[in-house]
Amino acid sequence: MSATTKQPISAVGWDVINDLSALPENEDIIIDFLLERLQRGQIYTWVGPLLLTLNPNNETSTSYFYNSSNFDKYVKVSDGFYETSPHIFTVAYKAHYNLTKQLGRNCQVIVISGQTGTGKTYNASKCLEFLSSINKSSVRSSQGDCTYNIMLRVTDACRLITAFTTACTEKNEVSSRHGQLVKLHYVGDIISGATINSFLLERSRVTRGSNNFQIFYQMIFGMSHTELEGFNLSKDEYYDILNVVDYNKRKYFQEGFQDTLKALDILEIKADQKTHIFQILALLIHMGNIKFVKNGEACAIDLNNNKSKKALKSTCILSCLTEDVIVELLTTILINPRSTWRKCTPYHRYLLTVDACRNRLHSIIRHIYDLLFHCILNYAKNTLSPKQEYTQWLGILDIFGFEAFKKNEIEQLCVNYANERLQYYFIETYVESSRNDLMEEGFIEIYSPLHTTSLYKERLHVIEKNLFLTLNDACQSPVAINMSTIIQSACSNLHNTQRKVLREKDGNFIVEHYSGPVAYSIEDILSKNVDKIPDEIFLIFNTSTNKFLRSLINIEEKQHSHTVKTFTKKSTMLAKFKYSMDTVIEELSKCDLHYVQCVKPKRSINCEWDRKDFQKQLACTGIFDLLPLVKCKYSIRLSYKDFYRRYSKTNAETINPDKCKLIVESIVPKKELHSLVHFGKQLIFLTESIFIKLESYRRNYLINYANKIQTFWIRHKCKKTVPTISKYLTIKFEVQNECKTDENVMSVKNILDCNLNKSSTSEEDDDVFITSSVPLDNNNEINGSNPIIEENVKDIDTNENLNECYSENKINSSKKQLEVLKNIHDLRNGQERFENLKNQLKSNVTELKSSSDYFSRPNIHISCNNNNNNNNLLKQHYIGLRKNNDKNCSMHFDKKRVYTIQTESGLLFYKNGILSRRRLTVLLIRMHTRPTCLIKSHVLPHTELPQGLQDCL
Repeated sequence: MSATTKQPISAVGWDVINDLSALPENEDIIIDFLLERLQRGQIYTWVGPLLLTLNPNNETSTSYFYNSSNFDKYVKVSDGFYETSPHIFTVAYKAHYNLTKQLGRNCQVIVISGQTGTGKTYNASKCLEFLSSINKSSVRSSQGDCTYNIMLRVTDACRLITAFTTACTEKNEVSSRHGQLVKLHYVGDIISGATINSFLLERSRVTRGSNNFQIFYQMIFGMSHTELEGFNLSKDEYYDILNVVDYNKRKYFQEGFQDTLKALDILEIKADQKTHIFQILALLIHMGNIKFVKNGEACAIDLNNNKSKKALKSTCILSCLTEDVIVELLTTILINPRSTWRKCTPYHRYLLTVDACRNRLHSIIRHIYDLLFHCILNYAKNTLSPKQEYTQWLGILDIFGFEAFKKNEIEQLCVNYANERLQYYFIETYVESSRNDLMEEGFIEIYSPLHTTSLYKERLHVIEKNLFLTLNDACQSPVAINMSTIIQSACSNLHNTQRKVLREKDGNFIVEHYSGPVAYSIEDILSKNVDKIPDEIFLIFNTSTNKFLRSLINIEEKQHSHTVKTFTKKSTMLAKFKYSMDTVIEELSKCDLHYVQCVKPKRSINCEWDRKDFQKQLACTGIFDLLPLVKCKYSIRLSYKDFYRRYSKTNAETINPDKCKLIVESIVPKKELHSLVHFGKQLIFLTESIFIKLESYRRNYLINYANKIQTFWIRHKCKKTVPTISKYLTIKFEVQNECKTDENVMSVKNILDCNLNKSSTSEEDDDVFITSSVPLDNNNEINGSNPIIEENVKDIDTNENLNECYSENKINSSKKQLEVLKNIHDLRNGQERFENLKNQLKSNVTELKSSSDYFSRPNIHISCNNNNNNNNLLKQHYIGLRKNNDKNCSMHFDKKRVYTIQTESGLLFYKNGILSRRRLTVLLIRMHTRPTCLIKSHVLPHTELPQGLQDCL
């Protein structure tokens, strides 16, 4: 150990230092620090906003780390996310918080990456477990257990999919052989449904002859002897597509089979459907035992081999097809010539080699397994998907890691290409963009990183444009081509710098990946790349009496695989894989990403830590490139223009940086300003805690004015409510004659003045909305009590009292009075209209005063409706008015209006045939405002408020 590694760290430092950015940029110190934390059971460490995960690999027990009693420790938002303990739960809650509080985009994705066997799938399952716990606590008692059960179904669905996609490899006994994106759809802060998208399934593993998918072993060792006999299977018999399993693992597969059965029940798959699923799996096992033999110039099924003969018989029984049909399918190929000038008859031609028959058989097995797997996905989709589409979702991306075995084939080429694409996207959008911003602002000096986007671009260009295209073109040739010639052709067009990426050695080709060079075997690479599905498979299996098998074959191609728009005659495996990765990257570009990098320290032969391999993993995942950047503690970066437009009252063409500072100073004490905010040349750098506080103020401000708009429209439509008049306007009632009506006119004036004093608020005349807002506590936000909302509710109650007051004074709703009230309401639109309406207001008040019955009649025209249950009360009131010789009382009135009736028992409200003691709703406006979207997790652009809301404000 070098001298630099022995620099002491205080005992408390191991618990306090949770971020690698707090350490010197010395690789040996960082490696010692991480290994020491691993031995202490601290497997999670921050690297700025990125979470670094160490696979404990039985070095220490971490079961207590995921105790459900510790959930509350990670769901409390403190001053900053990074000050909390590093944990996969913290990352999950951060994504959940940003989504539910509308900080950023509508889609949040947790990307879990790393080499094979580093614990990606395990951490993905812990994310689901934690989100399930949050969802359970968010569900209201009135909603029952239905919403909570969604997460239980998601967990069981993932467990079922794991059985169909997990296999053992040289470096990982439980390796996920596909990519999976779990989308949790949110309504508010509650999960309403989920979808599971699977892609890049390594279906060629079904016919490898060893290390097959777990579902086959679960079926063999989990079923009873009687159940297996129903499928002509046995625990003691050897099957070609399954290798011999260690006896110690049988119990593991038995327990896994019980979990699979439970998951099938949770997804509401019926008993007969489960039988059909296992019947298809048994069919594939038997088909794998079929052997072929050369018979003259043609090939045939080897019936002299008892194992092959028994397999053929079982295949016919399970597929419900005759032996002749199966033999014809596996040993012949359908030739269907087409001609524009004459009719051609299709015919069958015998396959000439044993390898051709075996490749055809394996292609059919792989295709049927792929159809069965996507049928399971459809079951999960129908059970978990929400009834309607929602734009908000939280995703967890788990994809197979980088692989380098003793013998690497086209499967490893696809896996490593997928990791190249994901790592390039991480370096381009996360590391390089941050580095450019910090260098322009002077936070860091210019340095040469280990990995740059130009290196990734060069590598991907060689892999896609040279290697992939050459292999795909070779598959289109009707003439067999030597593989050495193909590789030489792919390497011949490379420049000097590109030859480091792709070269030939000993008949194989070597690709220099970001994690190191990998040698790929050229054996069977062309046959695996084509993987042609026989056309006659659809015709033959459609004649089967097995309805479930028929339904699988009839599934359209677009439902079970990615379609590829290509001009080639044959769709190749590499072309499909590249198209799938293009789709994944396009999906990620629409989301805010939260990265989790997984690494696995290893022991060398002498039981010491393999420091060289550990250092290589950290370098390849970009940890060392990220360290100089995370020294800058400001994770949120906005331009002055975007900041001002988002957090200012007004939108100005020219941005004043001083006003941006004023906004921040209004919520941050000057003593803490320097440590929490940095005003750069082009950008404003914020810590995440200040950003959350700014968003809370902004959200509170919008809620405030949304409620004011709602209150205004309620007053506007309610004919008996006097509208609130701006503080800049005054109304002078001039009464010249002293009479009984003068007192009533003065009471109107007093009520108006009272309303003005209560509703007018003094706001500073500035551009900063923050200074006039009320901050929200974490426990007192939208879903909780809001002082602004309560204030508006009280304001509305005050106007209801005004209605009662006016009803008590019995103000008549004659045309002249309505005109007066309308004019008063119009005064709210601006002071410039007041002078034009002032004279008309005075004259109308004078005319109303001269009316002898102005304050003597109730404010209503009563109508009798024979269909209303309250007709007796209305008729009595109407008869009473008629006896008092009220000739103006009419039986017809406007149904859109709300009328008040003053009776001895109290005040009643009437509208459109409804009589109520409570005020009837006139108009309800529901305002929904949300922050704009984040292009990246650390950059916030500006999107202006809707024009209608701006006009109202």
